[in-house]
Amino acid sequence: MGDTPTHANGKGMATAIDETSGGQSDAHHDKGITTETHAEISSPNHEHNVSSGDEKAANEPEAADGISATAATAATESANVDNTPNSANGAADFGVETAPKKKKKKPKTKKKGAAASTKKATGFEEFYADTPMTPAEAAQEKKEIYGASRTFPSRIEECIQRYRASRRMNPERTIMFNKYLWLGGIDPSPRQFTGFAEDRDALADRTADEIRQMTATDFVGGSGARFYDPLVDPDNWFVDFDGIVKCFLSRMVPAIYMYDEEANRLAADLLKNFLNYVLLHDVCPEYTDDIQAARRICDIAPIEMRLIHELVHELPGPFNSLASSLFYDRRIKECVETDNFDDLISFRVTILTSIPGTEISHTLINTDDPTTIRVVKTKEETYQVVDMVRPRRKNVQTVTESLKELGLSGKGQPAGILVLKPSIIDFGYDNVPLANDIDLDAVDAEEYLLESDLLAKFTKGMKIKAVVCELNIGLRFIKEIKDVRVSFDLFLPQLLMEGWKDPVPNERPPPSASNPNAENGVEADD
Repeated sequence: MGDTPTHANGKGMATAIDETSGGQSDAHHDKGITTETHAEISSPNHEHNVSSGDEKAANEPEAADGISATAATAATESANVDNTPNSANGAADFGVETAPKKKKKKPKTKKKGAAASTKKATGFEEFYADTPMTPAEAAQEKKEIYGASRTFPSRIEECIQRYRASRRMNPERTIMFNKYLWLGGIDPSPRQFTGFAEDRDALADRTADEIRQMTATDFVGGSGARFYDPLVDPDNWFVDFDGIVKCFLSRMVPAIYMYDEEANRLAADLLKNFLNYVLLHDVCPEYTDDIQAARRICDIAPIEMRLIHELVHELPGPFNSLASSLFYDRRIKECVETDNFDDLISFRVTILTSIPGTEISHTLINTDDPTTIRVVKTKEETYQVVDMVRPRRKNVQTVTESLKELGLSGKGQPAGILVLKPSIIDFGYDNVPLANDIDLDAVDAEEYLLESDLLAKFTKGMKIKAVVCELNIGLRFIKEIKDVRVSFDLFLPQLLMEGWKDPVPNERPPPSASNPNAENGVEADD
């Protein structure tokens, strides 16, 4: 290593690289690949490195160990030849054309702040607020659009059209809102031959109000006999925001969705959102109290719908099921014959601790043979909840401790009292009496024992349809539950008009003895 001149070593490295590159270029040349790119790009760096190595070799003295400092410099600069962009991947040195590098696209930044949130707003968010109006717009709305000089049908029609235009309804909300309008006597179905939404030329020079009026589908009147028409039959219709909301949430939504907690909440929120819009814009101040009552129904509807769903599955409760098993199914005989009095003890404890001092409890105490207790009356009846009397917590604790001391822990507990009064669930059938046809005020109320946790789910005004029994000791119990209705349950005649079609004149002759097939379009032979 010490005998080799430093400058020759540096030159030899550069020459070797050049010769190798040249050889590879010739090989590729034979294959039809050009070396012009290599010559233009790599040669200047090569010549510069060789010349710089010779000059430094002539001027640098030899080191003591026989290795010149220029050798390291030449090696470093020769390495720089390999590390150039054209030589790094080895493609250009061998005469291979490289594909142009693709420019990296900058990722699009998402909009932040008010612009992004406004774009996604639907109008049904919890804290959503309508866009503010200018003083001129507010004055126009108060005096012209919803002015007292305009009739209620024209004002509510304008309100519905503006409300629909200001909300982004998904298909589910659209179906619900259309059903709500239909129940209120307004036809929300699309009109024929009004395809302005696709006619860009017709909408180009129009204002926002003109576009809304041209594309609107909600109109009051002019849609047939099953919808409200102020010009044809105004006497048989009256404004009732509260009644429409009650009927929609208690009858129409369960008929469509069965029991769907999410659908009940969505429907209630949709109606409340619309009623808030009516109040905010002061559309009909003469019906403010009625609208406020309808809003309260929207608040309690999802809760009561969930409670009646639970009551349908939990009623008639442990005590009523026990009474039905002992005396309706006559399991009391098996209990006496097998000396298994656990169910009978629970039955007696519940009665004696729930209604102490009554005639029923005295009769039960004086009954020596429990098999003499029997069902004397069974009926299917519809009731309305009048009152709920829940047991006191102190009494429950006292009875529980007393039973524990006697070694009868868990054998019965005090129950509450459910006060019911006969009622009617209206369905609009001709063969069923209506609520207005019967004087229910003169009918006496009936009392039934029920557990405290079940009583907590009842609300005054709820209706139940049940099979009830009465024992010869005067006690009544619920054998079976057929139906449970919310406290705001309401039937409207409009529900019967869903499949109604206006009759049209029939120009075909009726069937006769001479032409019995007239309806089928077959003419009789002469």
